[in-house]
Amino acid sequence: MDKTSGYLGVLLSRKAWKLMVKNSPHYRIAMLAKANENVNLNLFFFEMKQVDKENEKIRGYYFDHKTGAFKTGVFPYPDLLYRRGGPTNDLRKSYRRFLRQCQDKGTIMLNPGSLGNWAVYDCFMKEETLKPYLVETILYKRPKDLFTMLKKHPTLYLKGVNGRKGEQVMKVNSRSSKRFTCKRFDHRNNKVYCKKNLKPRGLLSIINDFFGDKEFMVQEGINLLEFDGRRVDLRAEMQRNKKEDIVISGISARMSQRNSPITIHSDAYSLNEFFDLLEISETEKKLLEKRIVEFLYAVYECTERKFGTFAEIGIDFALTKDLQIKFIECNSQSAKVSLYKAFGKKKLHEAMENILSYGKYLYQKETEEQHSDFSNKEQPASVKS
Repeated sequence: MDKTSGYLGVLLSRKAWKLMVKNSPHYRIAMLAKANENVNLNLFFFEMKQVDKENEKIRGYYFDHKTGAFKTGVFPYPDLLYRRGGPTNDLRKSYRRFLRQCQDKGTIMLNPGSLGNWAVYDCFMKEETLKPYLVETILYKRPKDLFTMLKKHPTLYLKGVNGRKGEQVMKVNSRSSKRFTCKRFDHRNNKVYCKKNLKPRGLLSIINDFFGDKEFMVQEGINLLEFDGRRVDLRAEMQRNKKEDIVISGISARMSQRNSPITIHSDAYSLNEFFDLLEISETEKKLLEKRIVEFLYAVYECTERKFGTFAEIGIDFALTKDLQIKFIECNSQSAKVSLYKAFGKKKLHEAMENILSYGKYLYQKETEEQHSDFSNKEQPASVKS
């Protein structure tokens, strides 16, 4: 490793770490290491159990480009931290202490924190430029909140305030004032779970069992575009690059499994391929793309004003049947599955390299500023004649 380059530590989830230990790293991790060949940071991967907080050392893996293999090593606390996973529940206290130590050291956070669904929505509702892209959303407090919303909107989505990957999402339909249907995707069995003809008490029982003591939002259903019974939403992958510019690496359209309430485990297509399915003119396609790009930059910039600067943000949004743009959620730790499915390895590599290049830019900028401050302090005071 180059001692003059900055150390970029990538915090992995327990699951990703286990794969690394088995010498079978997830393809995204392998591609991140490959992308670093052109950037040349001291890149290493670790999980919370490998952090020695007393000595501020970390045992992790790095990729040896000469041998083409991952090797173990001991590293200092990173100059840059890129969070690709969080701690398990038993390590949350340890994780918070580690972050405080990093903050004291001056570690640069490439993704300052997770973007909670409610925190983002609450912020956006106060932004005039983003209000047209939002649907009515409230934080659930009591059963009355749910049934009041159902009177206004026959289809609702219930979402955990911090849920990821569609794991805390339930769709509720009102068939009448006293009969309801709820639907969710069962991740363990990879199938849609549906209950029909529910009375209010039965609906509330299912909701309580599903969310437990976790907070959730109640959100107006979006009249999404559908093709052959498959819901469609879109994911934009955006990063900052080595020039600090915000760039769009790719916009993917995701088609759900048939009758699924979410688009997890979906097929993905590039925006151009998706546009081919729409029966609109070339002029309308160009105008729609322009509107989408304007919306995405507005979301990224507003998110940063509230939550800090991000090396990357994945933005989920939808098109209604009359082609209006509606915001769904932001993700500061995007898995980039749809980008890979829709555009292939080259685009994924570019996205990874953008993140690393931006990290190197930040490190070099801070190093130069520190050197400049030191040089200024060393200059002798001017002597008046």
